[in-house]
Amino acid sequence: MNKLLKINYALYIGVFMVSLLVFVAIFGSILAPYSLTDQLEAKYEGGTIIAPPIEPFEMKEYLLGTNRWGYDLLTYILHGLKYTVFVSIVVTVLKMAAGTLIGLYAGMMKRVPGWVEAFEKAWSYVPLFIILYFFLLPISFNPVVTPMKLIIYFIVITAAISTPSIVSSVRKKTAEINKSVFIEAARTLGAGRNRLIWHHIFPQLKESLTVMFILEIVYVITIMGQLALVNIFVGGTKVTYDPLLYYSMTNELAGLVGQARGNIYGTYHVLTVPLTVLLVTTLSFSLLANGLKNRFQSNYQRMPWIKTGFEPVLQPKRKEYGEAKKNWPPRGERLALFLLILFLLVSGTFVYATRNSDIGVKNYSRADYDIHLKMDEAGKFTVDANIDVKNLSNKEWKEAVFYFIPNSFSEGHPYKTVKGHSAVEFQTIKVEGKKTSHTLENDTLKVNLPKKIKKRDKAKISFSYTMELPEEGSRLSRVGDRYYLAQWYPMLATFQDGKWNKEAFTNGLETFHTGFSDYHITYELPKGYSFISTSDADPKPGIHSGQVKSNKVRDFFIAIVKDVHVYETESNGVAIRLFTKTDHNKDPELALQLAKNALSFYQKKIGDYPHSQLDLILDLGQNMEYPGAVTVNPYHENDKFFKIAIVHEIAHQYFYGVVANDSFNEPWIDEGITEFATNMYFYIKEDEPLGLAQELSINRMKSIEQEQINRQYSNTPVDQLTHSGFVYGQPAINLYKLAQENYPASGHSDVKTAAMDFLSGYYNRFKYKEVNTAAFIKYSMEYFNVPRAYFNDWLGTEVS
Repeated sequence: MNKLLKINYALYIGVFMVSLLVFVAIFGSILAPYSLTDQLEAKYEGGTIIAPPIEPFEMKEYLLGTNRWGYDLLTYILHGLKYTVFVSIVVTVLKMAAGTLIGLYAGMMKRVPGWVEAFEKAWSYVPLFIILYFFLLPISFNPVVTPMKLIIYFIVITAAISTPSIVSSVRKKTAEINKSVFIEAARTLGAGRNRLIWHHIFPQLKESLTVMFILEIVYVITIMGQLALVNIFVGGTKVTYDPLLYYSMTNELAGLVGQARGNIYGTYHVLTVPLTVLLVTTLSFSLLANGLKNRFQSNYQRMPWIKTGFEPVLQPKRKEYGEAKKNWPPRGERLALFLLILFLLVSGTFVYATRNSDIGVKNYSRADYDIHLKMDEAGKFTVDANIDVKNLSNKEWKEAVFYFIPNSFSEGHPYKTVKGHSAVEFQTIKVEGKKTSHTLENDTLKVNLPKKIKKRDKAKISFSYTMELPEEGSRLSRVGDRYYLAQWYPMLATFQDGKWNKEAFTNGLETFHTGFSDYHITYELPKGYSFISTSDADPKPGIHSGQVKSNKVRDFFIAIVKDVHVYETESNGVAIRLFTKTDHNKDPELALQLAKNALSFYQKKIGDYPHSQLDLILDLGQNMEYPGAVTVNPYHENDKFFKIAIVHEIAHQYFYGVVANDSFNEPWIDEGITEFATNMYFYIKEDEPLGLAQELSINRMKSIEQEQINRQYSNTPVDQLTHSGFVYGQPAINLYKLAQENYPASGHSDVKTAAMDFLSGYYNRFKYKEVNTAAFIKYSMEYFNVPRAYFNDWLGTEVS
């Protein structure tokens, strides 16, 4: 029993709790169950009205409850803890470093000036938070500077006004040690001041400085709490006047307590929950300091000839000299510390590695394509496609559903903009080498599976067919002796919400929705033709057979051309090639330079281009984007529209090629964001006036007004859309408005920087993932700190 009583519980508990606090401070934002802008809205569920505020432990979804506005308290705490912990640590590091350095040298002075001692005594009576209050008062409420700048300001001022007390303490300790016999002996032997300080005095102070460091962290947290009582929160205070409320802009713990003081007579958990966490935080550092003090004082008792006047709680263990010190394998305290560090490292690695696992919309189908393509002299294609289909869902598949868009242009199709028609004939469809039945209606190809594909299982489905392209078609097209193979093979549909997400083809906006796949293509062409494709390793012009690969792309585009001119350049390591005929009035050199400027702009402002090659093809047909390639019609009379088309399709390499979305149900996500990115290119890079940069978007909305079309949300499915302006122009204009009205909340000083950083953050968060309207709104709410209702004018926000 006596052994149990003499265990240094304060040290062990303190080390564990502080380690846990630091871990949560680092990873809290990732661990938070919700974003800071997510609200619990009143709803009727199971015969019960659920509305905020929610009490702690009342709902498993809101473990610590919510405030009266429906914001999750646990999320606030996990996001704000890092500011409380790290700001207090940084302040302490600065003032301890400066105070220790000055104090050590001041303590070596033979005579301390009287005014120094007088200042130290006077300063010790001054409440430091009063000084901080007057420094922070003019800049803290609805600040015009960013929270990070206010935090830096707080750190510098707090460290500066706290340093004199550290100097005083260290000076007195140094002066006391300086009187010791061993110091006099060292001085007699020729030791200079620097050697005396760093080799003799500082080692004697290490233990007391360590304890002082931990206690000063507690002191800084206390100052933050005192300031919070007068509504000055670290990082800034947001004030509303109707009603008069104060909010912490960083959600640090003291701020959460300060802003919740009014809840003491009502929803008191809004106050007690962050207050409890704040008290636990200070208690953790206090226990660590007390435990270290016990350990150091116990160590001094190893030498009984040193009289400390202190009876240690712990029984000191005598050092045994002459024995080799064994550090491995660790035992006792070292083993426990090693396991704690290992646990935190593994946990942190796991949390960081899986931080994006729940981001985006999940697709539970996967396809990898191995396709052989052969073209004869008459322009007829023979295709053998072997597709590895994998079921990533928890359901069994009785059939596999594909898009087969070439069938939509068969003879008798209703599309007036398509001059000719396609001809498709299937020879065989096999599953694992065995023939199977299928149905083909419009572009929906359903393959019956002789054996169900169980969850996490896969099967190889093979297609053999011949195909002729429609003359001057839509994407899939033959223009003279040039062939454009877009969506030309069976493309596996996405499997979402327990079913195949496949809608019928309509000409105009894209209607197919596929996941990211790997492709291996072999080809044979008649002599004289060149092969251009999505692949980064296309053959040189004139080579008519070979193989190419491409990984992690949403579809695979091929252009087969002859007698075209090729222009080349590069942008930050990306090869840019332009292919064109000479029967139009557009300057290919200027078009190539524009493509380079646009790609370079997006590489710098948004992120890395996903391929090592970009192909730009100028020919009759639709302006269209494909992974690694774009097609633009040079026969437009409007030169500005031609330029816009080039920039627009290059922007699609980011927003479609890498950030995916359901093009049928939510076409605005790639088209609207791409148009916004296009407008920003002309506004920022080309330095056009805003009205001119947004001219196309504005004209789209004017067209809606002139046609007297009723308002429609941008996230409207293709088959219900009344005007394309709702997909292109409306999002582009409103996204600029979003940035213009809220850029200070994003930490930027101007709308241009905020807009491009918004796009960059969006791109990097959802890279190789699928986005829906709900995910976009959540990201935007977090970035600009706006409520969900902000989007009600142009988006249907009742989304899952």
